[in-house]
Amino acid sequence: MVQDIITQYIDSQRDAMLSLLEKMANTDSGSYTTDGVLKVAGFISDVLLPLGFDVQMLPSSKYAPHLLARRKGSGSKKLMFLGHMDTVFDEGTAKRRPFCIEGGKAYGPGVCDMQAGIVCLLYALLALEEAGYTGYGELKILFNSDEERGSETSEQYIIEECGKSDMVLVMEPGMPGDYVVIERQGGGIFNLDIQGKPAHAGACPLDGIHAIDEAAHKILALHGLTDLSLGKSVSVGVIEGGTRSNIIPEHVFMEIDLRARFHHDGIALMKKMQEIADTSYVPGTKSTLTKVMYRPPIEKTPGNLKLYQTLVTAAQKLGIPVNETYCGGGSDGNYTSAQGIPTIDSLGPIGSLEHTDDEYMLVDTLFSRCKLTALFIVELTI
Repeated sequence: MVQDIITQYIDSQRDAMLSLLEKMANTDSGSYTTDGVLKVAGFISDVLLPLGFDVQMLPSSKYAPHLLARRKGSGSKKLMFLGHMDTVFDEGTAKRRPFCIEGGKAYGPGVCDMQAGIVCLLYALLALEEAGYTGYGELKILFNSDEERGSETSEQYIIEECGKSDMVLVMEPGMPGDYVVIERQGGGIFNLDIQGKPAHAGACPLDGIHAIDEAAHKILALHGLTDLSLGKSVSVGVIEGGTRSNIIPEHVFMEIDLRARFHHDGIALMKKMQEIADTSYVPGTKSTLTKVMYRPPIEKTPGNLKLYQTLVTAAQKLGIPVNETYCGGGSDGNYTSAQGIPTIDSLGPIGSLEHTDDEYMLVDTLFSRCKLTALFIVELTI
């Protein structure tokens, strides 16, 4: 029976799974650490190529190439898996706090978000190979190198490749409480440049146009768009401006974070942000708002619910608990759900405190979520 083979195989590979996870976590693979991300891509290719996957690297203008793999099966359903190879951590982090296991938790940079999800998927595929299962029509995998930077150069690949698939399965980490995600907040990154005019702050201040003064007005106006009760917010997270205290500042740069639970709110917020950018609170200033990226929310669609119901069936057969929830952070599944493609997220092992030095993954869930991923593929394609 396929389920028994999957379970037995994954139980026999626990040490190997942890060993691969350790190698990944101990490899600096921040979005800007190109060599490290390529090394992670090599670990992935070493597993996929012997399984008969066609593996190619898709070019990126700014980051490491993205990895796309595909394999034909004997069935009809086309499945697409999404994940990312990059982390948020700077080069040198892996040496400072390498992979370790304490009290049933694995620690290390990116161990939860999302090296564990990569290992989980790879060994689920190995388990299916062990069981001789090829009932899918096509399995595709896209691991990008810039998810932690808003998938700046991979968004086009995600939308194009996922558009050829029947469903999208995202290997972001699961959350404590055995949760997966079929509803996720949308978000965006925007840059705002404000141009004023320099002048001597003491001798001729009226000859200048104060860019920081303009920025202060704009920050208050932007933050005034926030309504957390409705799941929408605008936050200025980076501000740079001025050169010296005795010079009227001529330029300010701001990086702005936008969040919205519903797509119509995201559209409305972007419109209001543009209105604020176009308003000169300090006469003579000029401002330019640039959208770096925007991920629409994952909303609870019938297609997403159907995927979850199939996941529950697989979990019940394995005796593994699973629940669904809304999540405040974004992922690449946001792009695909907004395209109307059934999407389920957070299928990876469970952990928490992502993007911090205390990030962890619950070790046992590496194996349970791996079994669940493998059987989920079977349930979706039988």
